[in-house]
This record gives sequence, structure tokens and C-alpha cells, in this order.
Amino acid sequence: MTHPLQPILEPRSVAVIGSSSNPRKRGYQAVRALLDARYEGEIHPVNPSGGELLGLAVATSVDALAATPDLALVCTPAESVPAVLESCARRGIPGAVVLAVGFRESGAAGAALEDQIMNIARRTGIRVVGPNTSGILNTTIGLNLVGVRDVPKGRLAIVSQSGNVGLALMLQAAARSQGVSVYVGVGNETDVAIHEYLDYLGSADHTSAILMYIEGFQKGERFIEVARRVSLQKPIALLKGGRSGGGDAAARSHTGAIAGSALVLRSALKAAGVHLVERSDELLAIGETLASQPPVRSGSGVVVLSDGGGYATLAADLLSEQGVKMASLSEATRTVLRSLLGRAASVDNPVDVAGAGDQNPEVFARAIETIFADPATGGVLMAGLFGGYAIRFSEELAAVESEAATTIAAVAARARLPLVVQSLYATAHSEPLRRLGRASVPVVESLETAAACIKAAYERGVFLSGAAIRVRPSPPAPRGEEPVTIAKAREERRVALNEVEARSLAVESGVEVAPASFCETAEEVGAAIERTRAPVAIKVVSPSILHKSEAGGVALDVKDAREGAAAFRHVVESATAYARDRGISPDILGVLVVPMLPMPVAELIVGARRDPQFGPVITVGAGGVAVELLGDAALRPLPISVEDALDMLGDLRLAPVLSGYRGQPSASKDALVEVMLGVAKCFLANPQLSELELNPVFAYEERATAVDVRGLLLDVGSLSAS
Repeated sequence: MTHPLQPILEPRSVAVIGSSSNPRKRGYQAVRALLDARYEGEIHPVNPSGGELLGLAVATSVDALAATPDLALVCTPAESVPAVLESCARRGIPGAVVLAVGFRESGAAGAALEDQIMNIARRTGIRVVGPNTSGILNTTIGLNLVGVRDVPKGRLAIVSQSGNVGLALMLQAAARSQGVSVYVGVGNETDVAIHEYLDYLGSADHTSAILMYIEGFQKGERFIEVARRVSLQKPIALLKGGRSGGGDAAARSHTGAIAGSALVLRSALKAAGVHLVERSDELLAIGETLASQPPVRSGSGVVVLSDGGGYATLAADLLSEQGVKMASLSEATRTVLRSLLGRAASVDNPVDVAGAGDQNPEVFARAIETIFADPATGGVLMAGLFGGYAIRFSEELAAVESEAATTIAAVAARARLPLVVQSLYATAHSEPLRRLGRASVPVVESLETAAACIKAAYERGVFLSGAAIRVRPSPPAPRGEEPVTIAKAREERRVALNEVEARSLAVESGVEVAPASFCETAEEVGAAIERTRAPVAIKVVSPSILHKSEAGGVALDVKDAREGAAAFRHVVESATAYARDRGISPDILGVLVVPMLPMPVAELIVGARRDPQFGPVITVGAGGVAVELLGDAALRPLPISVEDALDMLGDLRLAPVLSGYRGQPSASKDALVEVMLGVAKCFLANPQLSELELNPVFAYEERATAVDVRGLLLDVGSLSAS
């Protein structure tokens, strides 16, 4: 089946609108670049003056073209673009690449001009790349609408929101003899969105891995949806600009405070199988690794093989700090390595040959063969001098070292496991390193980059092994009718649900919530305490006061009616003063009387919110009054599965406590999962909610109970953080 973007990214003919005989202008350079790249399709220059350009007949207008092209490259100024697109749409041209700047990036007038482009695309169906794009490239057919020269064919695709970053990646690829299949400069993304390019590349035979530089997602939910599907077939590595954004500067709840934009980004990409790259100088090498190397085998670990203790230790530290499992080699493997490398070598992981290669680099090949034969080995990072022994010691070692390189590459290929080589002599391009490169083994100079590459292969293995057993759940359908609690709040133009209302929504979705009595007077409080026959907590109920503890709106361990009356007056007075000090209406409705619960194994927070880029997300973390201070949280896009929920609990620093730390009781993870799934169900079924938070959730050995529930609505105008 033909992909909708195929006419744009694989056009059989291109019209260059605004072609020029002036070599300094883009309209000339574009035609020249297509000819130099030996573009396989037809080139149709368009200029009102007509004539001839570089041996090609120039049409005087789009209407004057002899045939309708698949794609138009628009090289005219910004103010002329709407009229050009109208003419292209009338002619039936499927797509256009708009190079001009001067749109929303330049102010209000430019934004209005860009709105015209968007409206034309929607009305006529023409697909527009850009505007403000650096162009597109498809080396498989010689399509060069970027102008960069000598980009070799290859299997790495690049999608970039920055022309400079894209150009840098293409130049790096050419310098490393790595080829590119497709490059797309997305520009302002007025029409064709990032996820659409990703969808095309996911089905493209010419691409093995996808590199992306992204600064912001206009349709983050759709991107994650497409990335989750594409990443099952092809690896995606993404460098994100703007990760230091402030996120929610005025969070109205703890969930908003701990689920900042950086955590949402990382969690959403991880859940979709996208590898987030930390540094620009690592992106190409990681992409090369993911394109050429298998993932680390599920359940196994990485082995470091080095010819120096310093690099061995540093590499092991880097991997361990980044969460990469180090393989535990068997005694049989260590015995063989000890015999091979001598007594001075270290044969634990990391393996240090300790000078055994100085006289005979072939020992690396035999060591690699031994290590890959161990079932615990899932991948190898080889670090040090390899590729430079003939340079460092004696030219007589050149032949042996080259043969060792051939053997090393063959062993890794047979094992179908990843191998990354870090060499101090990477820039020397010696014959051994060239042989590794021809066998698609990544060779890098930086130890940090090498560690990042093998980490990417490790994380891809983890993702694929989890995806094999995980079924993505379908979101529940929104409720047919708006719940009475939400309808009442909206009718009263309230920005938040009171706790009684929020509790009822949670209970409807199967969440266990601590029992409570709503009371409006001190006498009602006393009666509730008498019925409970146990110490209680008294909590103020007000939609205006979200953080009750901070407002003095909570009294604990109240034992009888006399204490209850005093506690009632105290929490109401404290909350009223707190609200007035902040210029908000106290809006005190009453109090909740809640039985004091036994000490839990742990206190957690479970919350859901709507992220502006990625849509509904759920957070779980260490809860209680110090939730923001602890900052221990895990996050996933909704919906989630049982396996997702268990993974989230396992990601927490609190995880050992939940499993029974130092002989203490463990918490019921099944009960916590039920709470998380209940919150997810409630949030997705009620699209009017902007946030839903349970804090704390008391986790016990047999159950998990929400103690406090709060909810916010989507049409929140402004509300001071309480």
C-alpha cells in the first residue's frame, strides 16, 4: 500500500518554482543539486521569464507545465507562498516543500501568513513541508532539495527541527563513511507533522534506524502512538532540545509538581521504545549502533574487554551508573581467559588483558570468542588500543592485528550480539579499524560515546523483550453522561472538586478509599466519632484549599466528641485564615471525619494529569506531605497495563521498601496496581478532569487504601497553589 507521503519523499518529478539563472539564489542551486545528485525523476524549473536553465526548459507558470509533478519545491519569498500553493493545488500537485522564512517565527504578520498556508492545505488537500524548512533529501533516488553535497547512500534516516543539527549529522555521517537514506527538515510543521514522517520511515525498506532532533511536539500523543508501533520494527534515537524547560511553574497539585516536563518526556519516550540521547555528539554513533548491531539479549548483560585497567574501570563505571547490567562470566569462561591472557590479566568483568596484546593482538580475537560463547554475555564493549598496536609498538603487528579484526567481526556476527569498539586510534583509520567498519562494527574514539552506544543496544533489548509479553490496553470509552459531581462543579464555575466529590469518582472506578463521614457542624463531628469508636482524623472540605495540611486543615488522633468539637473549630479557623491570607475565598463546606488507619508499610502518591504535549499520564511515587521533597516518582502515558504498573513500582527508589526492606513486611503490589488502574480508568472515563490525585495511599500487606483524594477540572482559569 502506498504511503500518503510517498509522493513527497519519493517523487517521480519535481517542479522548482522560483528557479533562477543566478547561481547565488536557491532557485538555481536547487536545480543544480538535483542534477549533481543524478535525480532519477524529472526536473521542471518554473519562472515567469521562461527560457532554459542548465539544459532544462523553464515553464512560465505551474499551469504551463507539460505534466503534473508529484512535488513542488517553492523557492519564492514568504509573501508569495499562499498564491503559489493555490496554483499548485489547482494543478493537482500532491505536495510542496516551502523553504522561505518569515512566518510565525518572525512575529504576528508572519503568523497570519502561515495561517493562510495551513488553511490552504486543509481546504485543498495539498501537503506542505515547512515552511522555514532546510529541505528534504532521499539519497536512494538522488532527491536533493537541501543542497548539501556528497552525502553517501545508507540506511540511517534523519528528521530534524533544526537545519544546522541536520546538516551536522549528515556531514558527520559522510566523514565516518556512514550513509543516509532520508533527511527531512520539518521546519514550522504547519501541515505535515513529525509523526507522519516517522510513520513513513517505519514502513520504508531503505531505512534501518531513525535519528531525530526535536525541540517540541505539536502532537505529542500522536507521536508516541506512532513511535510505539514503529519502534517494534526499527530503532529510533532522539535528541531533545529544550529539556530544561520550567514545566509546571505553578503546579496546583503534588502530581503536577513531581511530574514535570522532563520526567514526562523521558517516561513517554521510554514507554514508546524511543532511545533518548543526551548529547549531540553521540546521536550519530548511537544511530549507527542501533542500525547495525542486534539488541542485547534479554536477561543477559554486557562485558567490558580492555587492554588497560583504567579504561576497563571507567567503562564499567559508566555502564553501571547508567543502569546497564554487567554480565557475570562463568568460572569455565574465566578459566579459559586466565589460560589465554596470563596471570597478570583480570578475568572478571571487566576483563583486562593487561598487556597480553602488546606482542600479539590476536589474543583479542580469542578473548572475544571466549566471552561471546558465555551464555551470560549479551554484548561486548571493547576499549583501549585495538587498531593501533602496529602504530604504537611495531609495524610487524599490522597483519596480525588486521586478521584479528576480521575474526572479531565474524565472531560477533555469528553470535548475533552487539559489539562496540572504542579505540584511542579511531581517527587513524588503520586497516584493522577499517575492517571492523566494513563489517558494520561501530568504532568510536570517546569512551563515553562507546558506553552510550552499548547502553542503547541494551535498552533496546529490554524494550523488545518487554514488548513481546505486553499488550497495549485500549482506553475506556468516556462516560456517556457527565457525572453529577462534575456537572455541579462546572455549574458553580468551580475550579476544583471538593474531596467528597473527588472521592465518589474514585470509588466508582473501583479505588479503595478510606471510609469517611461528611459533617457540617461540631455536633455532627461528635456523633461521627461516637459511631466510629476509634481515634479519627478531621479534614477540612473546601474546593479552594487543595493542600489541607499546609492550611492547618487537618487534625489527627482525635479521640472523643469534646476533642472533635475543638478540632472542628481549629481546622475551620486555620483554613479560613490561610485562604484569606492568599486572597482566595475559603469556601468551607464542612469536614470529613476519617478513622485513623494503622501504620502502613509505605505511603505513596498516585495521580493522573493531562500533559500539554503527551496527553493523559499517570504518576506513582513516594507520597505523604514530603512528596515534592522526595521527588521519587515514575510516570507512563495512559492507558497502562498491569505490567506497566508493576514496572513503575519497580522503578521507584521506594521499591525495596515495598518488597519488604530488611525483614519488614512487604506491601501488596497487586493492591497498588488495582489503585493505579482505578485512577487510570477514572481519569480516562472523565475527560473533564485535568488532574486526579490520591495522596497519600497507604500500602499494606493485603490492601492499599487512598486516604485523600483531590480532583481538578480542565476549564481551570487560575488558582493559587495552596
